[in-house]
Amino acid sequence: MKKLLGILIILLFLLAACGNYEGTVVEKKDSSFMVELPSGNSEVVVEEMQLIDLTTFSGDVSSFEELEVGDRVIVVPADTPSDFPYFLPMEVIVER
Repeated sequence: MKKLLGILIILLFLLAACGNYEGTVVEKKDSSFMVELPSGNSEVVVEEMQLIDLTTFSGDVSSFEELEVGDRVIVVPADTPSDFPYFLPMEVIVER
């Protein structure tokens, strides 16, 4: 029973990490911010994260106003259809 519970906990952690975006804030706008995402090749990938009313900030900041260029972030995306053209963060975890 303990072995099964341990496997279940590990699977939950792995599933929770899927789909998140990790990177560095490179630009901040009025209602969005740009994140440079690591890429397997030499090409730089920058994505714009559009804020929504439900976006929460945690970690080293508690609001969008405290977010700064150079902050390392983990962005948990909101549920959107796969063909949705924007990245909408549900949660932004900031590490300085």
